[in-house]
Formats: sequence, structure tokens, C-alpha cells
Amino acid sequence: MRRDYFTCVFLGLIAGALMFVCFAPLYFVYGSVVPREFSLFERLMSLLYALFFVFFLPFFAAFRSKVWINWGLAAYGVLIYLPKFFYPAEAVLTAEDPSFTKMLLAICLRGIYGMMQAPFAALSSLIGDKAAASLVYWILPLALFWPFVMKVFRFYRRAYLSEQLNPMPKVKPVAAAAHTGPAVKPEVLGTVITAPVVAASPDEVKGKAALAQNKKESAEALPGEKEEAVALPGEEKEEAIALSAPEPKPESRPEPKPESMPESKPESKPEAKTPEVIELSAPAAPVISPAIAPVEPEDSASGTVIELGAPPASSGTDSDSGHSDV
Repeated sequence: MRRDYFTCVFLGLIAGALMFVCFAPLYFVYGSVVPREFSLFERLMSLLYALFFVFFLPFFAAFRSKVWINWGLAAYGVLIYLPKFFYPAEAVLTAEDPSFTKMLLAICLRGIYGMMQAPFAALSSLIGDKAAASLVYWILPLALFWPFVMKVFRFYRRAYLSEQLNPMPKVKPVAAAAHTGPAVKPEVLGTVITAPVVAASPDEVKGKAALAQNKKESAEALPGEKEEAVALPGEEKEEAIALSAPEPKPESRPEPKPESMPESKPESKPEAKTPEVIELSAPAAPVISPAIAPVEPEDSASGTVIELGAPPASSGTDSDSGHSDV
């Protein structure tokens, strides 16, 4: 289909030029101009032909990326340069016995020149003979110029859009510093085989659940109670620590020894220090009956015991001595 674009454009340009040759005599011939009058219809058709094939079609084909249309225009534009470069010299044609090949070549090149200049002949009354004769030489440059311009434009447009969509931060070039860190550990070469991961068995799952439940119950237990946590095989057994205060030991008072028995001095042993318990309650006062006289405590080896109770009331007054006994 793309080759059809090339063929249709090339043959369409030739067919359009032959239409001007068939219905009107030539105005531009090789090396000269044959003056004549142009009708209004011929002027309009020449203007449309020049605008469409010289200015519009090369740009439109390049804009729509129809490269084969531009190639067809370029191939047609090359034909106008053939008479200019390959036409035989006039001296050869005017000789007494010119060769048949030279004469045939001259006839073909004259026909190509007159055919390609015919569509632009009517424009000579608008822009002049020289400008009208030079329009056909613009087909080849414009057919190659617009595809190149469009390709460059699309390239920079895509680069601009890609930069706008993905902006890159401006990084200042920094000199590569020497490696001063720790030595890089070399990677392991070859295939690394790791142990397969085995899922936990149901017994292990149940054991872990029971251990977590026992820990939760021991944390919620009352202080002073001692509980033992169930541990799985391979795990250390945790002991519960009682948080209750130590119980005070009863106060031991030395018993009085009989006087007849001699005191035996015990062997000196290092006395163990016992923690002293301080009672914060008030001492109870002893109840003493007024009818019973107070009994003085006996002297013992441990010492004298002093009662902190209230003093008893006096039993009477000695009339003889004149003083009272306490």
C-alpha cells in the first residue's frame, strides 16, 4: 500500500501536467518563451495545481508521516533537473549529420521540460515569467525538507515531554572518593543450599499455648502464692517469687535460772544477727489490783525487769515512825 502512494502521486502529477499540454499550447519551451493569452479558468487551475502539489501536499504528507507521498513528489521533482544537466549541446544538434541518439535524447528532454512547465505558465501574468518558470524547481527541495523538519520537531517534542513527565534532579558532579570504609565481604559463589523450613507440629503448638496460659495465670495470681510454670522440653523452668512481707519472729525472753545451780558459761560462738522487728503499736499497760501488793522481780542472770505500770497506792501510814512505806 505504501508503494501505491508513491506510484499514485508520481503518475498523478504527470497526468495533471498533460491536461495543461493537451488543451493549450506550450508557453514555456526549452530555452525560450512563446507568448500567448491565458483564460480565467486556466489561471485558476494553474493556481490550484501550484498550491496543492508544491506547497500543501509535501507538508501534509510529512505531518501525517506519509513518507511515500513525499518520495513520489521527490521523484517527479527530479525530472525537471534532467534537461538542465543532460540536454546535448546546441552545436551537436545543429551539425550537418547529428547522431540519432542525440536527437532522440534532445526530443525527450524538450518534452519533459515543456510538460512540467505547462501547469505554471498561466501564473506568469500574476508573478512574472521568471518566477513562474522557477516554481517547478521547488517540488524536489520541499518534498525532502518537510519530512526532515517534522522528524526533528517530533524528536525534540518527545524529549521535552519526557523531561516534564519524569523530571530528573540536578546532581552536581562529585569526585569519586577513595573507599575508606570496612572491607567488603565477598559474595558467596555457587549455589547456596539452606535448610528447609518445617512447620511446627500440633504438639508444639499446644505446648506453646499452654505455656502462654500458665504465664498469664501466674501474673494474675495473688501475692504470696507460689506456683510452678509448666515448661516444654528444652526450656528452663521459671520459679515464681512470692512478694509477701517476711513474718516477724516471736521475741524470746531468757528464763530465770535457780540460784543454787552455778552458772555455766557457754562457749563463745559467733552470734547470728537476727533482724529486729519494730512494732509500731502502743505497749499494753498491766492491770494491777489494789488489794495485791506489787511483787518485785527477782534478780536473774539476765538482769532486772522494770515494770512500766502506774505506781500502787500507799497501804497505810506508820504511826510510830511518822513516814509512809512505798
